[in-house]
Amino acid sequence: MSDLSHAINAAAPVVGQRFDREDLQDFHIGEVEFRQCRFSNCTFDEVRFRRVKFIGCVFDNCRFKESLFEDCIFCEGETGCEWRYCDLSKAEFLRCNLGLNKTIGCEAYRLALSDCAAPGIRLDLDCQKKVRTQVIGGGVSFVRCKLQYAYFAPADYQESRFEGCDLRDATLSGCDLRYSSLRGSCLNNCDLSGATLDHADLSHATFDEIDLQSMQSFHAALVTRDQHEALVTSLGLRTAD
Repeated sequence: MSDLSHAINAAAPVVGQRFDREDLQDFHIGEVEFRQCRFSNCTFDEVRFRRVKFIGCVFDNCRFKESLFEDCIFCEGETGCEWRYCDLSKAEFLRCNLGLNKTIGCEAYRLALSDCAAPGIRLDLDCQKKVRTQVIGGGVSFVRCKLQYAYFAPADYQESRFEGCDLRDATLSGCDLRYSSLRGSCLNNCDLSGATLDHADLSHATFDEIDLQSMQSFHAALVTRDQHEALVTSLGLRTAD
């Protein structure tokens, strides 16, 4: 039995341990607690995590392709987890707490988060799949997520979904959001300066105002009639009675 397999079967929380080159592909892991642990070059492809706690943990060059996280916790108080150069392609997070987590250089082709709390998360992601010289679009998906004060490093988020999310005070500055959907999200004070929103779907998104002039472009972006007044105001125009 590997060191990690033994830790998973232990009743007590796993504290301060380091796991290197563990391979738990296609495992089911549930009701385990890890604190200040480091996982390096581990393989968790197609693993199902259920009600697992990771507090103050670091994932370094780990693979989570097509893994499923359900009701997992990655944050406690002011302590989040760090994901460094991990492969999160097609991974899915459901009802997880990822507040104050940080990703660095992670692959995230078709990564999906639903009903997650992730305030203050910092994301440095590669969202598109590259096959030789060809780029295959896929983006990421955030649905009904709490992303207040989230920071998205400038990246290609084409064809991504940010639907029904709370993006108040979030930063998407410099991001390529072409053909992405922000439908029904709260964008109050969201920083979209330098972002490209050509053909993006902003329908039913809420905002007190939105600075269109600071964007790189927003050609053919989709909006709804209830947004017209705020959009006109953002251009410095007034509407006559």
